[in-house]
This record gives sequence, C-alpha cells and structure tokens, in this order.
Amino acid sequence: MKNQKSMSLSAVLLLASLILLTACQPKATVTATAEQATETAVAATTAPEQTETAAPQQISVDINLDPALAQDADSLMISQYLYQGLLQLGADGKPHPGLAESWVVSDDQLDYVFTLRSGAAFSDGTPITPDIVVDNFNRWFDPQSPLRGGGDYAAWGRIFLGFRGEKGADDRAKSSVDGIQKVDVNTVLIHLNRPVPELLAYLADPAFAILSPSALAAGNYGGKDGTIISSGLYVVSSWTDEGLVLGPNPHYWEGQPTGDLKFTWR
Repeated sequence: MKNQKSMSLSAVLLLASLILLTACQPKATVTATAEQATETAVAATTAPEQTETAAPQQISVDINLDPALAQDADSLMISQYLYQGLLQLGADGKPHPGLAESWVVSDDQLDYVFTLRSGAAFSDGTPITPDIVVDNFNRWFDPQSPLRGGGDYAAWGRIFLGFRGEKGADDRAKSSVDGIQKVDVNTVLIHLNRPVPELLAYLADPAFAILSPSALAAGNYGGKDGTIISSGLYVVSSWTDEGLVLGPNPHYWEGQPTGDLKFTWR
C-alpha cells in the first residue's frame, strides 16, 4: 500500500504471513485473549445499571444512531449499547477484543493484522466478515465510498487527520491511515502511513463501530425511520413519541444481557 496505489492480493497474503511469523517475538506482537474478551463483555453489560424501580434515563429526542456521524453525548452513549467495533475499552481503560479476537503488529508499527471473532453476527443474523469491516473503514476514510452519504465524518478527521487522497503542504498524505484490505476469510490488514501508537485505543472509539452495509445503503440510517441493525449487546425494541427501549441482541457473540434499557426523551 505504501508507495503504490494498492497491493495485489498475493502481496497482501505474503505480508500477512510474514507478520504472523513474528508472533513469537514479544516486542513485535500484541495479541488479545479470550479472558480479556470476557472481562470486557462483563463490564459492558453492567454499566450503567437500570433496575425495575429506577426511573428511565432521559436523553435528547434528537439522537442520531449513526455513530460515525453523531457527535452528541446521548447519541454516542446509546450507540455503545447497540454497536461494537474491532476493539472496545475495558474497565481498565485499555483496548480489549471486540469484533476482533486478536491482532498482530509489525516491527515497523505500520501494519496491523486483525483476526475477526468466529461467530460474530449482526442482530439480523448476518455474519460480520472482513468485507463488511472493509466497507465500514472505506465509508469513514474514502470520500468515494458508495456508503459515504453526506456526512462530514468529523471523528475520523479529528483522530486520523485526513481522508483518502488528501495531501498536506509537504505533498504527503494527511491521513495517518493508508488503507485497509481483506487478507482472507477472517482477517483484515490496516496499513498506516506513519506509526500511530494509540491506534488500538482509537479503534475502540464509538464512532468506529461496525454497521450493516445493507442497512446503510437503504438510507435514513440512524433515525427513527431507518432500519437499525446492531452489532452490540442491544437492539432497538421500540422508538416512540415517549422514548426509546433497547432489548437484548439475540445474536451477540458473548451471551445476552438481562432485561431492557429504557430511556425517555428530555
């Protein structure tokens, strides 16, 4: 990807193979464990807690449940219940497995190979594949993506400093991200233009949750009239003039929470 427009699939496979061979070298490898994933899932199901007798939390009636475009606290809070990204922040504030169960980092800190979790699916039962992850990244990064729409993707611009094709005064790419590619049936590779030490934590940002490309393509995503398909713990059970109710996602990879979360409009 670096110094050329794109890599052939064979080159990507060779690069991924070489990177994976470094997994026995601790200084070049960062991996995640199933134990970490369980700890993170438990933290996510318990915060914040709602009880039978507690009054529903109040949120803005103007929420936008497209986390890549939302910028207000209420929208992003609800999005964290509905969606998941490659990684998520644990109770310790560190990145833990999300839709990616493990990852490997190259010696030069420019290539990150993520292995997706087996069995991860959207709330409609559609498997979450490398192609879907690539579609989401290109939506955030590439102004030519068919899923782009009219959003400004402020979170991506703020964190990764630019979009595909943008160059600075020095004629170098503005974005710290060069691109993403599918490697095989359960692996994707993110290539950087320069090292980003906090990349794993950045990818846990709610703005970079993985959404359903088919639901995005249908239009009006994130609003009451759109079709909201979840990748996280909850689904939208009802969205009425009174408020919002979230119910357990039957297809979530790490079990289901108990009960509903209820919110009323402020």
